[in-house]
Amino acid sequence: MTDTMVNASYVFWMLASGWCMGTAFDFYSTVTGATKLLRWLRPFLDLVFWVASGFVVYYLTFITIQGTFRVYTFLLIGVGYLVYRVLFRRVVIGSAFAIVRFVRGVVMFFGRLLYRLIGVPILVTCRVAWRILCILYALGCHIEDGISAVIRFVATVCFFPLRRFWKPERAWRKNFKHMSRCFGTGCRMC
Repeated sequence: MTDTMVNASYVFWMLASGWCMGTAFDFYSTVTGATKLLRWLRPFLDLVFWVASGFVVYYLTFITIQGTFRVYTFLLIGVGYLVYRVLFRRVVIGSAFAIVRFVRGVVMFFGRLLYRLIGVPILVTCRVAWRILCILYALGCHIEDGISAVIRFVATVCFFPLRRFWKPERAWRKNFKHMSRCFGTGCRMC
């Protein structure tokens, strides 16, 4: 290859790498900035971006001009970035937002679908089970009230003769308590 062809390919590849670097940077920064979930990835992606960009520029320099690094490489990359910024930046950012909206829509669709297929039946089952348990609890309370009423009636009939001892404080109880206190303490007043 002639030197003119080599230099032309070198200029082309450096301009293209500047354009690609601008595209990649705007795309991933737009996507990570548009979603709260991915913002924590941004420092890692910045590091990956600069390492990959350096590797690509070095590789392109190596295959076009055998790795001799020239001073105007940065100027060519900068011009490629400016061409991208003037001509394609709005398209790239708009397409990145469109992709984010599309992915968000797909995720929301499948989220709603899973909620309707799995979440709603689980919620309905839990509500029905809770309602059944409330009904069973109320029924158990009524059964308990009925059983205690029957036991109270049976106890009233069976222990009718002893009923006078269960009534509130009677005079004989007061006297009995007073005498037991006096007997225990050795009181002479009784």
